[in-house]
Amino acid sequence: MGVVQTVVRISEIELKGFKNTQYGRIIMPSAGNKDFFSKTADILGIYGQNGSGKTAVIEAMGFVQTLLTGRPLSKEAIHYISKDAETCTITVKFIIQTDSKKAMAEYLVQLKRISKSEFEIIHETLSSAAWSGEKFESKKNVIDFGLHSEGPIFTPKYRLEDLIRENDENKVNLSVAKKIAGKDLVSFIFGPEGRGVFLSAASGASEDYAYIIQSIYQYAGMNLFVISNAHAGAISMDFMIPFAFRLDLGEKIAKGDLLIRLDEPSVISKEHFEIAGQILHEMNIVLDAMIPGLSIGIYDFGEQLLEQGGTGHRVELISKRGDITIPLKYESEGIIKIISVLNVLMCVYNNPSMCLIIDELDAGVYEYLLGELLSVFEKGARGQLIFTSHNLRALEMIHKSSIVFSTTNPANRYIRLQNIKSNHNLRDMYLRSIVLGGQKEAIYEETDSVEIGRAFRRAGKVVRDGGQD
Repeated sequence: MGVVQTVVRISEIELKGFKNTQYGRIIMPSAGNKDFFSKTADILGIYGQNGSGKTAVIEAMGFVQTLLTGRPLSKEAIHYISKDAETCTITVKFIIQTDSKKAMAEYLVQLKRISKSEFEIIHETLSSAAWSGEKFESKKNVIDFGLHSEGPIFTPKYRLEDLIRENDENKVNLSVAKKIAGKDLVSFIFGPEGRGVFLSAASGASEDYAYIIQSIYQYAGMNLFVISNAHAGAISMDFMIPFAFRLDLGEKIAKGDLLIRLDEPSVISKEHFEIAGQILHEMNIVLDAMIPGLSIGIYDFGEQLLEQGGTGHRVELISKRGDITIPLKYESEGIIKIISVLNVLMCVYNNPSMCLIIDELDAGVYEYLLGELLSVFEKGARGQLIFTSHNLRALEMIHKSSIVFSTTNPANRYIRLQNIKSNHNLRDMYLRSIVLGGQKEAIYEETDSVEIGRAFRRAGKVVRDGGQD
């Protein structure tokens, strides 16, 4: 089973008790249309008022990605457990197709607050439903792991027994995996120890489910990009430009954020220098179509020794328009933002198993260009794009099934608008629903411009009087 043939896609994301979302569920358009094994564009935009829980989806997927790649969650994650709940649960459904198998897999993780500053991953389940050719069969638990459950390390018990029968050491290895999951906040199933056991028996005891763990692990590490505002923050602070990139280099795939400083020249390794050259060459083809006349390059000051030995290159990013070349740091934030995610957008366009989940796609990007970009993606892309945005231009450009609105009801956070005919303008409908209501949930917590003005004046008075009563 090569890396190439396996396609993994997200079909559904569900949050419970995550930040200010008591419950919210998002279904991708292809899954909503029952076109589960689609290999064409699957776009989902999340719109809504400030503070209504749009970003929660992005951040939750960031956590899931960390867990699925076997890395530890940061202690900070405790702040994402809703204030009025003890636990938060994230469930993600994936559609997996290998050259010989098709299935839906569901991963559930539950975090529990145990003190003001500490939490545990108390529950993880992985279940799957095979595709019969017409529909998914009933869901079966593959691994159900409870951190504090008495009895077997995980259930169903027969799977555990099969693994131990095949190799006696697996019992010790799984006990270690359980301890580490508790101590280091890593996934029991996808952490290095647990995953090692499940994959080591792939041709025997775990044959019917090892491919699911392997496919999801590879997908999370290679094909899933979650770009939250922390990524954009590095740009706003003007220090770094994080190139989110993925390159197929023959045998291996290079993926990650290539950090190049904006405020001064950076020293990067020879390998990164070559990767950067290759990325920029490909990006310029697209960049010129999006922003005519603009190209970016890398100015090489020459070789320099790296701190850890070996030689690297001292480089600075530059932008060129006609004969004029300036350092990239003097370009606008919008252009820098487009450049930083362009390589991933190119991958999503061409690869059905790529997924970009990005917060505030519209930040600093010209409204008309954003609309064009989404329209091009809807017509020709092959991968998945999930984004949040405040700019309503997209509502006029992409199909209504690709748009979800966050509501003011924490117990039902995400809805699609009702009663929309194909000739209706979704943007107008949305603005009308804000004013008049008429949807299943309220989509805007009322604000009154007169009130806002009065509040500013009151605040001004307090400032003027120096706060003296």
